[in-house]
Amino acid sequence: MAKCALHPGRPPAAAILGKDYCRQCQLGILEARGWVHKHVQPKDCFVWYEGNDSWLPIDGTGCAHWVAHQMNIRAGGKGEQCLAGLTFRVKTLVSGRPRCSSPSLVRVNYIWASPAMDHVGIVVKVADPPKPGDPPKITIRHDSSAQGRVADNDFATYFKGRGIFFR
Repeated sequence: MAKCALHPGRPPAAAILGKDYCRQCQLGILEARGWVHKHVQPKDCFVWYEGNDSWLPIDGTGCAHWVAHQMNIRAGGKGEQCLAGLTFRVKTLVSGRPRCSSPSLVRVNYIWASPAMDHVGIVVKVADPPKPGDPPKITIRHDSSAQGRVADNDFATYFKGRGIFFR
């Protein structure tokens, strides 16, 4: 017989993202989803269990969460994964990935992280440099709390040419 993923003594009321949850969990998840910041994508799984039948949106901006969903990154353990089992912390997301030694070697689908490791995105375009010796024009897509959406921005201008690229 199926049981709630968190409360084995309770019967399941709903299957959410492949797991069975009791009625209290179901209602808590639905309510917490409504409190997720508007820019966070995807929203449905950006919640966590706080204990005592309480669910809240995950702390943070959601940039690593969005990247993890785009690239199916499931690193980290309890406290570092969304309800769907994907990573939502920048340091966990890039941990163990090889660094790219130069922006001139960056390719599409590399991961960019800010120098402080508090923001992350995916390289979606690398254009040839306009002149020999100039750096390539790199476009990074990221879940931006400042812009209120998933946005594409230029590495050199928006991110001031700073950050670390990972393969």
